[in-house]
Amino acid sequence: MSLNMRAEQSTRLAQKWLFRRFVATVTLCFVVILLGIGLMQVYSLDGVDKKLLKSMGAEYQRILKYESDEKLIHVLEGNPERLIENAITAVSVSPNVEGKPQYIAGTKHGNADIALEYYQADNRGWYQLLLEPHYLTLKLNGQHQDFWLVLNVHPRLHLLFMQWLIMVGALALLCAVISLIVWRLLATTLSPVHRLARTLDQASEWSVSLPQDDDSNIAHGKGGKGENRLAVLNQSLELVHGRLEATINSMDNTLDAIAHDLRTPLSRIALTTEKTLASSHPPSNEQLTSALSDCAESAQQVSGMLNTLMKINDEAASKSSVAFEAVDLQQLMLDVASWYEELAEDRAMQIDVSGLKPCKVLTEPSRLMQVVVNLIDNSFKYTSSGGTIYLTCGSEGEEAMLSVGDNGVGIAPEHHELIFKRLYRVDQSRTKSGYGLGLAMVKVMVSSLKANIQVESALGQGAMFTVIFADETTTRER
Repeated sequence: MSLNMRAEQSTRLAQKWLFRRFVATVTLCFVVILLGIGLMQVYSLDGVDKKLLKSMGAEYQRILKYESDEKLIHVLEGNPERLIENAITAVSVSPNVEGKPQYIAGTKHGNADIALEYYQADNRGWYQLLLEPHYLTLKLNGQHQDFWLVLNVHPRLHLLFMQWLIMVGALALLCAVISLIVWRLLATTLSPVHRLARTLDQASEWSVSLPQDDDSNIAHGKGGKGENRLAVLNQSLELVHGRLEATINSMDNTLDAIAHDLRTPLSRIALTTEKTLASSHPPSNEQLTSALSDCAESAQQVSGMLNTLMKINDEAASKSSVAFEAVDLQQLMLDVASWYEELAEDRAMQIDVSGLKPCKVLTEPSRLMQVVVNLIDNSFKYTSSGGTIYLTCGSEGEEAMLSVGDNGVGIAPEHHELIFKRLYRVDQSRTKSGYGLGLAMVKVMVSSLKANIQVESALGQGAMFTVIFADETTTRER
């Protein structure tokens, strides 16, 4: 097979190969069955003919034994129909007279001209009917002459052959119908595999954004109830492709963001170092201290971003176990809110804790506390002075929840999913402070706590981030 063969071409060739193998196997089986049936019929016919010949021979031999040769001749000539019906010829041979056997009764097709001794029934095997002239003979010992019964098997063998040909035709038609059904079944069953292979061919050309063709409806369950279960392969591939596309885009955006965010502190380090070293006079202690402080600050900024990225990666990879324990959400959020009282006072902002209700969940307090801290930091960052941050927690039906909201600038709906990506910021100019990692950290931590996070927001109307805990992590004691 050519190394340049495309996956879809390979699957279609495989389909044809499977069909040819099936047809060859079925044909071989039918041929073996037909040959077996034919041989069994010949064997059965030979047994029946020998039994018939011996039965008639025993009857005629009794006449010869207890009566006379003339009596047998009289019986044969008087009732030839029985011989004719069974394609038997009766002849006589005088031991003292040379010449051809004399015809007495029965069929007249030259049966008496054969070598009578050679075709005796007791000496003939059933398979010889297929190889030599189709005769069976039986010798009757008379008082003055010998009699022979010559059975011509050819008419019955010909009829048997015609019946076998009819069976061949019927099985050939059955084979054709089965082959047609199997071809249709193969085409229907393997159609998702062909689409999967076509997708792989397109993916091999690095076309990440794959166009959807018309038959993709089948993979999405629109092909009808009769579609085979292999369509799930297509759905799985599309899901994997979607994640791959998102991962590649995320990697591209992440690399661009890292390059952009690292460029500024690294440039500051380089410029500060060059400026200090390029001075014509030895720098003073104050100048050295200032330069080193700038370099340390920039290096700390780079280190902080990289450490945060590594921590997010560790959380996403579940490299550290989660120690679940019962935690009072109300008390935890009150404790975190107390840390921000001074900052809220400096910015003339309020932290509304009236929505905190008694609620306990099974979680890891340190991770959950960091989630709340990141959400409150985010609210402070995007809420103007004089605004309000709302903290709530409680139960909704069988689930526990907590939320952090504000009346800040808000987030456009098209950014709701993207804000949880690493290094993604709504403000692409990066005029806002931060690395765009806070909400990404929140997302992976919430996932490790068997919870999920939702955002409700609109431009100019603030934002509300809600963490919903899984039912198995919610305690029933409120």
